[in-house]
Amino acid sequence: MKVPFELEWLGGAAERHFRKARPRTEELPWGTVDPSRYDPAAVDRARSSWTEVAINEYRAVASFSEVLRALVDAKAPLDLLGMTSDFLADECAHVELASRMAMELGGAAPRLVDFDRFTGPLRRGLTASQRANELVLRVSCISEAFSGGTATVSYEATSHPLPRAVYGSILRDEAHHRRLGGLYFEWALSRIDEAELRRLGQVLLASLRGLAPFWKSRSATSKEAPAWSEADLGALGWLGPAQFAPVAKEVVVRDILDPLATIGITITAAERAELLG
Repeated sequence: MKVPFELEWLGGAAERHFRKARPRTEELPWGTVDPSRYDPAAVDRARSSWTEVAINEYRAVASFSEVLRALVDAKAPLDLLGMTSDFLADECAHVELASRMAMELGGAAPRLVDFDRFTGPLRRGLTASQRANELVLRVSCISEAFSGGTATVSYEATSHPLPRAVYGSILRDEAHHRRLGGLYFEWALSRIDEAELRRLGQVLLASLRGLAPFWKSRSATSKEAPAWSEADLGALGWLGPAQFAPVAKEVVVRDILDPLATIGITITAAERAELLG
């Protein structure tokens, strides 16, 4: 059942502990965006996009919780478990940053979320090692690599100090989140046989097909003039779909497909052509 995406804040001891762990949030230049200075359509688009980021970062809290449990079950190295557990606080901080950014622009856009289907399904009957392989692949090597790679381009195009600071904070953390995949597979690869590599290749393909609308949708390929000022949208932290599409494809190849191919997690040339065509 879908319900409105809403956030609560407890305050008190919980807030003090969280702020101690992630102290930089209050240092950002909050209150410096004046939405009236920008094209209303661009503000609305940016407000919607920052709301989607908040939802996706909230999903990442759940995803990394699953990754951590899978690593525990697979008896991964203790320091790798400790590194991964730290990511949960990172993602909570990212939810706060994105939601506050949406509020700076006039408030979060209304969104309904099905929390019973919040994270992607896993095939039944997986061993502990297979579950860890798949979750690390999907979350760190694909989702975090894609979001981090595309956010870097948006960060570089952003001119207002506040969204630049928000992006900078998120990107510092996500560099570590992406690194988890390499560290995990460095440890696990000797335990992974050819059949498992082929299975992970199909997980890779299915996950990337889920991202394909970013570069294949009508809005991403449209040659029509956008309904908003591209300059104002960029200032507030976002590229229009037509600008974003080539960036997304470049990130998929450079940050996902090519690095994974070096460890034997691949898709066929025909699948790659279909995916990126």
